[in-house]
Amino acid sequence: MALLEIQATVRTKNQVTIPQPVAERHGIEPGQRLVIVDGGTEDEFTVRVIRPSYAGALAGVFGTTEQNVAYVRGEREVWD
Repeated sequence: MALLEIQATVRTKNQVTIPQPVAERHGIEPGQRLVIVDGGTEDEFTVRVIRPSYAGALAGVFGTTEQNVAYVRGEREVWD
């Protein structure tokens, strides 16, 4: 994927609008949550999209797919 670099302005309440080309490219929609990770230097950070489900991301890492799905369901029940 080619690099896409677009400027954005931080508004008074530290709000930033995600530029439309970036939102479209990454499937970001209104109301979607993002994670901001501090890169450890004064001018470096990463923004990551929180996807609705990460259950499939665990496949093969910590047991079987069924075990992972059961774990995620159990964690969701704790927060419901």
